[in-house]
Amino acid sequence: MSRNWVDVKEMIEAEIDKNWWEEPIEVRMSRNGVFPSGAGSHGQYLGNLFFLVSDTQAMGWWTAAPAIQQALRDDSFTLDHCKKMWIYINKHMCHLMGDSTGAGTNCPAPWLNLPKFSEFCDAIIDSFDSINTKDEFWDLIWSWQNYANCMNRWFQMIFPMEFGLALKRNTKEHVKELEKYNNIRN
Repeated sequence: MSRNWVDVKEMIEAEIDKNWWEEPIEVRMSRNGVFPSGAGSHGQYLGNLFFLVSDTQAMGWWTAAPAIQQALRDDSFTLDHCKKMWIYINKHMCHLMGDSTGAGTNCPAPWLNLPKFSEFCDAIIDSFDSINTKDEFWDLIWSWQNYANCMNRWFQMIFPMEFGLALKRNTKEHVKELEKYNNIRN
């Protein structure tokens, strides 16, 4: 059944409004290391947090958003091209983070705690038939990008940057000292 893009936009906007000032349950679970899907390696979840930061950033302001914006402004791209492009740069990651089918097997929960990413992605695609202009498409995708950006801001805020204190950058003087003792060459 095909959806209307305006209804999908309103659904996404309602989620943005809900999540803007209050930490979403998806973020709270991730911050506390709760991944019912079993995602993570070697019994830890730092990698999950890394992917939640980087992949939501890529789907929002860093990669997908500028690419779609440029394609929509480019007269050599049709509306259908833009729709296909959106699918190509979003669908895989949305489903990886939000589906309960990680690595081809059924998981007990969304792989990276983001079921709304899969839900919204599918709803957007299901609304494509109701979108007749690039302006309509941009109006819907603007809301999607704002949702991805909102979630990205939350994940950046809860990422444990304090772990970086153990990863001090080596100075030139320290490297020279290492060369002297270990025959390390530049």
